[in-house]
Amino acid sequence: MRTRCTPTPAAILVMTACGVVASPAVVRATPQQAAPSTPNPAAGLLVETLASGLDTPWDLAWGPDGAIWFTERAGRVSRVDPETGAITVVAEIAVHERGEAGLMGMAFHPDFEQEPYVYLAHSYAAGNGIENRLIRMRYEGGRLTARETLVDGIPGRGNHDGSRLVVGPDGFLYMTMGDAGNRPAAQDLGSLSGKVLRLTLDGARAPGNPFGTRVYSYGHRNPQGIVFNPETGDLYVAEHGPSTNDEVMRVTMGGDHGWPSVHGFCDGDVADEEDYCDDNDVVEPLEVWTPTVGISGLDYYGSDRIPGWNGSLLATSLRGAALWRLQLSEDGRSVVSTDVIYRGDYGRLRDVLVSPDGEVYIATSNEDGRGQPASDDDRILKITRRGVS
Repeated sequence: MRTRCTPTPAAILVMTACGVVASPAVVRATPQQAAPSTPNPAAGLLVETLASGLDTPWDLAWGPDGAIWFTERAGRVSRVDPETGAITVVAEIAVHERGEAGLMGMAFHPDFEQEPYVYLAHSYAAGNGIENRLIRMRYEGGRLTARETLVDGIPGRGNHDGSRLVVGPDGFLYMTMGDAGNRPAAQDLGSLSGKVLRLTLDGARAPGNPFGTRVYSYGHRNPQGIVFNPETGDLYVAEHGPSTNDEVMRVTMGGDHGWPSVHGFCDGDVADEEDYCDDNDVVEPLEVWTPTVGISGLDYYGSDRIPGWNGSLLATSLRGAALWRLQLSEDGRSVVSTDVIYRGDYGRLRDVLVSPDGEVYIATSNEDGRGQPASDDDRILKITRRGVS
């Protein structure tokens, strides 16, 4: 059953690399306006540069070996020591980098010790166009080798490719795919575009999928963040809107998330939106940003290391140049408060990673030609509580 929402805007001042823009509103799914949970959410936090000299890092992942693994969009996969910042390149993958296309998401086999597979999503040239594929490689002798293609031929473009990866608590691989600029494809259950996919670890459709295919949910525009809540098992996705309605959503099996007929909530801000919602079981988002802030990476914070952050989603934004903290309700089904952290301090932010001990790492994205000058190389930043080592 669809729940009708009456959103209330909370004006948030957002800075981009080009300066201050007109105050985007964070539109809440809850009836009241949610105030920041602390007057200064960055107070008491320390930010350090862990690694620099990077070129458009895309995905950060905590490796089974205790290192931070990361992808760079041009095709490089590396490991960085979280204590020393030493970087080791483990693979250079041939990809097609154009606009947002290139090397994207990464995930690890859940039994990495016995099956040392790393899963990667990337774009490649196909005729006069771009397509996307899922591959896996084995980590042996400090390098990724034995490349296998698991899924290919997924439509791509210079933008709207997605694509993040995560292994769920059910042991299956979840993959976000953008609509590749083809809006109707997001509603086409025969297409893999504009979807969240649920796959076996060999790339086949997972048993129990709602449509008998690889598709888990549909009606997505350009989902670039994905994470499971380890407390509840809920799946959350962060998704770019067109110029309004960036979204963080709770994704459900078989759920229609509305795109392109629904932008954000079922509130009638586009033509025939409410009629579509009345005729379809649309899953509405938890959080919406209008104008868009370029919401991107997403992770779950489940530690007491930083006071007040336990039970939160952390999200990075590109155009908004900020780290966002979304405090979840106890059941994980709503957002009860929002903090905006480090707005404009480090430029465009692509991804966020929470370590097992509650430290936070963020990747900047200032080398992609859309933000800071190219001389401002990209970094991985470490955030921890001041005075705690």
